[in-house]
Amino acid sequence: MKSNNWTYMLRIMRNPNRIPMERLGEYVREFARLLGTENAPIFKGIKKASTGLKAYIPPAHERDVKIRLFQAQSNPDSRAGKIRQLIADMLGKDAINDAQILDAHENVVLQLRGESDCFQVERLQQKGTVDGVVTGIVGADDTMTLHLRDHLNQDLRMEIRNEALARELLLNFRTGTVRVYIEGSWLRTESGWKPEASKCRVERFEILDDTPIGQIFEALAAIDGSEWKSLKDPMSEWRSLRGIH
Repeated sequence: MKSNNWTYMLRIMRNPNRIPMERLGEYVREFARLLGTENAPIFKGIKKASTGLKAYIPPAHERDVKIRLFQAQSNPDSRAGKIRQLIADMLGKDAINDAQILDAHENVVLQLRGESDCFQVERLQQKGTVDGVVTGIVGADDTMTLHLRDHLNQDLRMEIRNEALARELLLNFRTGTVRVYIEGSWLRTESGWKPEASKCRVERFEILDDTPIGQIFEALAAIDGSEWKSLKDPMSEWRSLRGIH
């Protein structure tokens, strides 16, 4: 059962009051074309979470829209793939880095990346880690895609080529923070280095402890002989040790 009155949302990472009305209309039009005008998408308003353009798809056309979105992701030369690239080009011209297509359960089904002409993109092949919440795993063949939302609310995509590993990750769907070890292409963006979408392979992961730091200090202070117990402000001391001001 859907939890919203909309079926899909184009979520643009910019507040709607910073997008000219005419330009917003162009995004609505291209979003409708991406879903397929023949599938009768109905505009359901704007959600002010970044800019969320909501669309309702009649149940009779939902399967056709799913196929179109799959084609947009898997086949750049398809009609849907070309519209996806057109939207990505629009994002780049508007200096907007990211956008996603979400389903009614707010799972990411398609990621769009806009590269601004005024920012030179740099790439680096390396190993690294990213922390975040698992928001989905997509794919039916040997290569699957992990969707991870990091602490900057960025939606990252990484490849998984191990079915057992994918199943383990799926057990942590929206249950807490995981640290994913990856290798592949990284991009230097305006917000720092991040894995390039679908260009990094997941090697392994670990579950991170989400216990609030305050509770950890309370436990440390309870230990006999602990120096933390004598500190008046352990949080300030911790920030000083970490170089956080």
